Amino acid sequence: MIFYKKKAARPLCLGLAVFAAAILSAPIFFSCSALKKERHSLKIVNWNAQTFFDGNNDGVEYTNFIKSKRWNQEAYKDRLQKLCKAIDQLDGDLVVLEEIENIGIVYDISNALAGDNWNQKKVYRYACFAKNENSAIGCAVLSRLPLQGLKVHSLDIQAEQSQAPSMRPLIEVDLLAPKRLKIFVNHWKSKGGEKSSGQDSDIWRRWQESLLAQKIIEAKENGGGIPIICAGDFNQDISEFSLVQDGAESGLANVALFCPFYEKNALVYSPWLDFAGQIGSYNFRDKWERIDHFFASGNIRLEDFAPQTGEWSYEDGRPKTFRLYSLNGWSDHLPIACRVSF
Repeated sequence: MIFYKKKAARPLCLGLAVFAAAILSAPIFFSCSALKKERHSLKIVNWNAQTFFDGNNDGVEYTNFIKSKRWNQEAYKDRLQKLCKAIDQLDGDLVVLEEIENIGIVYDISNALAGDNWNQKKVYRYACFAKNENSAIGCAVLSRLPLQGLKVHSLDIQAEQSQAPSMRPLIEVDLLAPKRLKIFVNHWKSKGGEKSSGQDSDIWRRWQESLLAQKIIEAKENGGGIPIICAGDFNQDISEFSLVQDGAESGLANVALFCPFYEKNALVYSPWLDFAGQIGSYNFRDKWERIDHFFASGNIRLEDFAPQTGEWSYEDGRPKTFRLYSLNGWSDHLPIACRVSF
């Protein structure tokens, strides 16, 4: 049996205060020219920022941060500055971040980026954030375009023999660009600690896949053809998903996400399967993995997809992992980016 608990997560959706922007749920009005049936294009970036905590000890942080004598407000400000510089260079219209501790960090990122930017079109006026109560980390979305209709979907699984671990919720939010684009933000259960815990993490990722598939199916049936993009750290290589064999029948879709609730698949497109590069988004023991993803469904095109390298990566592309003992590095993941046309 599967239940969806809305009270388990704390969603926050806001127009960032530094610009006195309107609350995101308020009505948005467009000129007639914005209603033309033209395709809209924007750049989307996704990045697991790797345990991005602020300088306060709230008791929910990972043990190594709580015990660290080096981690403090000054260290946080330095790391924040590095992250903001990287986000500015990546220049996404929409930036999805995993492993962010709280909404305060989202404000800090947005305000820091705004303070260095005189181009109002480049400012991240809108944002949303959600995580489960008492959880250490959650997911955030920064946007230059209005966000609306934030929903958070959490799993309460009582159909397995073992107790379910803590899992991040699925975020659903609409972007108005001026066309609507539905966004699903994911951070699936990691494979870390499988041997020590004796748990098969595949079980929990399958549940998270079923939840995402269900919400995609429902959005397609009830959304009037609104295009969909899913982003996040899925902790699952593209080769571990069910791949579609009959491309003629499924169109651009090449991945099948199974939904047991409806007993059918949500067919989506992954740009990894068309990517000719040699690197992935995560490097474990000198082996590349492609575990950070964009999945698309509906009348939408994904172009110029690639993992992004820069100051946050070595010459061979490997990410410069953040090290608490030295306070060096950015993240153990590379950001991924693509241009979305819809």
